[in-house]
Amino acid sequence: MSLDWISPGISFLVAASALAVGILASRQARNRMNELEQLKAQMLEWNRRLEDKVSERTADLKEAHRRLQNTYLETVTSLVEAISAKDIYLFGHSHSVGTYARAIGEEMGFSRDRLDRLVQGCELHDVGKIAVPDTILMKPGPLNKEEFEIVKQHPLWGARILKPLTFMKDIGEMVHQEHERWDGTGYPQGLKGEQIRLEARVIAVADALDAMISDRPYRQSIGLERASQELHRCAGTQFDSIVVDACLRAIRAGKIVPLSHEQIHSSIKTASPPFTHA
Repeated sequence: MSLDWISPGISFLVAASALAVGILASRQARNRMNELEQLKAQMLEWNRRLEDKVSERTADLKEAHRRLQNTYLETVTSLVEAISAKDIYLFGHSHSVGTYARAIGEEMGFSRDRLDRLVQGCELHDVGKIAVPDTILMKPGPLNKEEFEIVKQHPLWGARILKPLTFMKDIGEMVHQEHERWDGTGYPQGLKGEQIRLEARVIAVADALDAMISDRPYRQSIGLERASQELHRCAGTQFDSIVVDACLRAIRAGKIVPLSHEQIHSSIKTASPPFTHA
């Protein structure tokens, strides 16, 4: 079976990966998304062609597909890292959310594999912000209604970006659902209760906790005690009560403490690459 169609694809993704990082220098979010949409279209086409060749799947074909998906994922993560490097708040935010979410998941009895997937979901939960204009993303103050409506689209954009990665379907669901609320008033789908994936409910609590205990340009951290009180107040409405209880237990046990900028930076530098398609 000929694999000639794969080589140009690999070259395309490698070139696109380098191009994508350069795109971040521009403040035009539309251009960023156009380039990423082209990559996504290529990946979806390769996925389709793989499905059409069920009877011809060989070890070489599977390996080529694995490398293509990893290259696409490296492009996406490089974009997220570059955005985070430009924004003081976003730098390390996903890492902090992952740290807090892991502690919550441990309290809830998650297996090691499930914890690892949960952390991966945290690392990519803001990937859709690639499509948010820089003027909104880095605005030094609260957003107005129109700006917030744009930001509310980022879970949907994130899910679309991750769709070609067939080995990360569960993580795509986490990204898509982490802004849903237990009472059904969240976005973008308005899911309610256990309709929301459990990992997404954990990420929602960890994300809110980090937002409250982190300094932002327009307000200071409210501290762990007040943040705990706020999580308790919102349990059963915004958040799953079971997840909030697990979070509060982790806080009381000293398993969750606010991370300093230096701790985050050190952890990121020493961490091994989290995203690979085995």
